[in-house]
Amino acid sequence: MRQLKPCLILTGIALLLVACGGGGGSGSSSSSSGGANNVAPVANAGPAQTVNSGATVTLNGSASSDSDGSVAAYAWSQTGGATVSLSNASAVQPTFPAPVSAAVATLTFSLVVTDNRGARSAASTVNITVNPAVNVAPTANAGASQTVGAAELVTLSGSASSDPDGSIASYAWTQTAGTAVTLLTPSDAMPTFVAPLVSTTTTLTFSLLVTDNQGAPSGAATVNVTVNPLVASTSVVNGRVTFGRVRFASGNTNAGLDYGSPVQQPARRVVVQAIASPTGALVASGTTDDDGNYSLVVPNNTSMAIQVLARMQRDGAAPLPHWNIEVKNGVTATSPYGYSDNATFNSGTGTTTRNFAIPTAISGSGTLQGTARHSGPFAILDTIYTSMQAVLRVAPTTSFPDLYVDWGAQASGTFFTRANGAHIALLSDLTEDTDEFDQHVIAHEFGHYIESFFSRADSIGGSHALGERLDPRVAFGEGFGYAFAAIVLDDPLARDSYVNSGQFVSSGFNVEGNPAGTNGCWCSESSVFSILYDLYDDAPDANDNLALGFQPIWNVLADSQRTTPAFTTIFSFIAALKAEQPASANAINTLVAAQNIDATNIDLFASTETHFPPNVPQPGALPVYTNATIGAAIPALRSVNDAGYANKLSNRRFVRFDVASTRNVTITLSTSNPSANRDPDFLVWKNGAFVRDGTDPPTEYPETETFEVTPGTYVVEIFDCANGCLPTEPADGAGSGDYDLTLTIN
Repeated sequence: MRQLKPCLILTGIALLLVACGGGGGSGSSSSSSGGANNVAPVANAGPAQTVNSGATVTLNGSASSDSDGSVAAYAWSQTGGATVSLSNASAVQPTFPAPVSAAVATLTFSLVVTDNRGARSAASTVNITVNPAVNVAPTANAGASQTVGAAELVTLSGSASSDPDGSIASYAWTQTAGTAVTLLTPSDAMPTFVAPLVSTTTTLTFSLLVTDNQGAPSGAATVNVTVNPLVASTSVVNGRVTFGRVRFASGNTNAGLDYGSPVQQPARRVVVQAIASPTGALVASGTTDDDGNYSLVVPNNTSMAIQVLARMQRDGAAPLPHWNIEVKNGVTATSPYGYSDNATFNSGTGTTTRNFAIPTAISGSGTLQGTARHSGPFAILDTIYTSMQAVLRVAPTTSFPDLYVDWGAQASGTFFTRANGAHIALLSDLTEDTDEFDQHVIAHEFGHYIESFFSRADSIGGSHALGERLDPRVAFGEGFGYAFAAIVLDDPLARDSYVNSGQFVSSGFNVEGNPAGTNGCWCSESSVFSILYDLYDDAPDANDNLALGFQPIWNVLADSQRTTPAFTTIFSFIAALKAEQPASANAINTLVAAQNIDATNIDLFASTETHFPPNVPQPGALPVYTNATIGAAIPALRSVNDAGYANKLSNRRFVRFDVASTRNVTITLSTSNPSANRDPDFLVWKNGAFVRDGTDPPTEYPETETFEVTPGTYVVEIFDCANGCLPTEPADGAGSGDYDLTLTIN
């Protein structure tokens, strides 16, 4: 038993010393206020500052002092003004982005310091005055001068207009000289008009004014269009093309398509051809405008028919933007769908008008009338064109890679793929499920195309459903697809029609709906689409006070998300968005945190994430990424099937490692799966690019690969095939369970 020494107590008039055994010195007592002899420190929050909106502000507490010791801790808090997010409230010099303000605003901060003996100072305050941002006016660019023929469809182009500190919000075209024409959509970047029939060469002049996202107008830019008379022995065929769209029946949101009440809508930007009869030779070709109008110059007195193709085309001969999109039946089909009334006519010597109202060819009861559903391909194209216009509003010089839609005989599902040429596959079975009039379905798949070509899509694909706990790459990809459709269609109600027991019905959900309670998760497509749509829209709801529009979302997709060394997930997206929109950081935090995601300290590798869903235990869900060092031990990671298999949460686990110089590495993976056919696999990625795989058959065990790596950050996804292999037959998934994966990197 330890002997305790008695304490020696010395008392004096003003001094009490207490010394107990165990050392050669004496100690002095102190309380939370620093003790009787400790002088409290003095906080100094620094001088007042005046800054501009959007600037990075540094608070400065370095002048704080302690006369008989040192300052040990700093505690900053905001006491006035628009709420901002401090980088570190316990730092000597924390930073924050000055909020964007339309008027002069004042922010107030308080600093309390604590000394090395625990005494706290009185508060010191500092005011930060934020001036409104100085907006630089945009510059209008009306495009290059053009020379065209009479009766040609002319497209003006303001897509090269620019704004150095924001984006173009609106366009305003007017004609200022020449024979008067009718500009279609003069408030768009690319309005059109039909060149007038003139007897001599005539110059038309147009003026463009643009306004930026902060309301500043540009100066005027002008462009001349020279119109030449018709060539002798030519005439004009013009008209308007519309197509029949079938809409959802009115009533409840589960109502199906109302085939009995189709509406005619303009067939926008589709190819129209004049075909000689009976030879079938191409006489002339053009495209419709945004109201479905077309105009073709053809030889006089020629027998011909008009054909409308399910193709939208704007090629390299025209200024950006460009596109070439068509709808056809099958990946091997060489031509798109087309429509013609097969009526031949003689072009004569003047102007002939031929209008087309493309029918659905579907009866009110939903059965095919004839041999083809004529308007379906044009309805598909029109939804894609609407989606393209939303992209062009934020990126007006976009060149869209070639795309086709496979709609007809294919029955393998609805999806986007870059295999066999970039294409969207849609269903077409009238008796079960057909997609041509389901605009959210089409726009969703077009969103995958956009993510694939203009951002980066790391999703491994596979089946998914609302409420499932998904691989975070799948959750982001599918969530983005739903949000993109809602944004471009300006409609958060997603609907999908189908046939159930002979009845036309639909299923749907509101993209703006926020999963509640434990349903919110970084592994949920519902959380992703609700966050992305709330970032965009201007309708506030619970935890949503943001209205950023599509521009910031596009900026992140096309830049940081495209190049992130992590996988593309909600973590990489939100971390980049907060850097893109520092003045909105607090509002973004509130929105994202409501979905059980650590938003305040979020980073692309989810290093601070602590949430895991109830049905997937923590060892299987966290950490999202495990940091590894070459040559060091890596803890076993658990691959689980608690949320399902193939592409669900924690079927695959992620390991990150960094390389400082070019060298060889050896990666080895084993599993606790006791099956004789156990099959651990891994894939190695760098900035989204595939580097190496270890996917040998079970006879090669453990899975081992040696290869060269160059400096940078790598991510290894590891999985037991029983859990993580995508299904190819009904038996796949047999043997799935919870297995420990042991990875070494040497």
